[in-house]
Amino acid sequence: MIYLKRFLLLPFMLSIATAGMAQELDSLMNVCYRSLDKGDTATFNLTYPKICDAYEQKYDEMYEVRKVLDRLRNSDQSIRILVIDLQKNPGKNGHLLPVVRRKMNEIDKENAKVVASIIDKYGWLGTEDIGDDGNQTLFLCIQHCEDSVIQHKYLPIIEDAVHKGNAKPWHFAFLTDRILMNQGKPQIYGTQTVIIDGRTYPVPLQNPREVDALRKSIGMESLDEYMQEHGEHFSVEDYLKEEATINEKFQRWFKGRNEKMRQ
Repeated sequence: MIYLKRFLLLPFMLSIATAGMAQELDSLMNVCYRSLDKGDTATFNLTYPKICDAYEQKYDEMYEVRKVLDRLRNSDQSIRILVIDLQKNPGKNGHLLPVVRRKMNEIDKENAKVVASIIDKYGWLGTEDIGDDGNQTLFLCIQHCEDSVIQHKYLPIIEDAVHKGNAKPWHFAFLTDRILMNQGKPQIYGTQTVIIDGRTYPVPLQNPREVDALRKSIGMESLDEYMQEHGEHFSVEDYLKEEATINEKFQRWFKGRNEKMRQ
C-alpha cells in the first residue's frame, strides 16, 4: 500500500518538492562550476553525472511515475522468480510455495491499484513517456491481478492504446485470453497455459486451426514455439485428438482454482 499512498499524494509532494529540486539542480551546477574554476577535477567528475537526474526531477512530469513503475516491476518480477524457483526446485523449501503464492496475490492486488490510478490520471502511457519497461509494467500489473473488474475495465483501454501505438498487440491478446481463462472459457490467441498433473497444457482454444494465423497477425511466434518454452509441443492434429481430455482437465483445474480462491 506504500506505493499507492505515495502515488495518490504525488501532486502534493511535487508541489512541495519543486523548490527543493530547483535548489538541488542549482547546487549541483554551482558545485561543477566552482570545482572547474578551482581546477578540482575529482569533485567535478563526482558531481556532473548527477545533473541529468536532478534536471529530470525538476522538469519531467513523468519522472516520479517512472520511478513508481520501476518499483512495481521489480516487485512483480521478483516474487515470480521465487515462485518459479520453488516450482522447479521444491526440495526443502517446497512447503513455502503456498505462502509465496499468497504473498504474490497480495502484491498483485496492490500493484494493480497503483497502476490503475496512473492510467486513470494519464491514460495508457506509451514508451516515449515512460520507456519500454514502464509501458510493460502497466500491462503486467493489470494482467497479473485476479480482479476481473479491473481487467474488464482496462481491456478496451489497452485495445485503444494498441491502435494509438501506446501498447503492444500482444498485451491485448494476453489480457483477452486471461479474462477468458478466468471465466472458464476457451481462449483465442493461445497465450495462457496451465500445469495439470505435472504437464503444461494450453488453456482450451476457441479455434485451434486458426490460432497460429491469429498469433502471426500480432507478431507472435507459433503456438508450437511458445509451448516448447514450457517443454511441450503443439500441433493442430494432436490437439484435436486430445481436445476432450484437455477440456476436462482444464475444467477440473478451474474448479479447484476457484475453490482455493474462496478459502
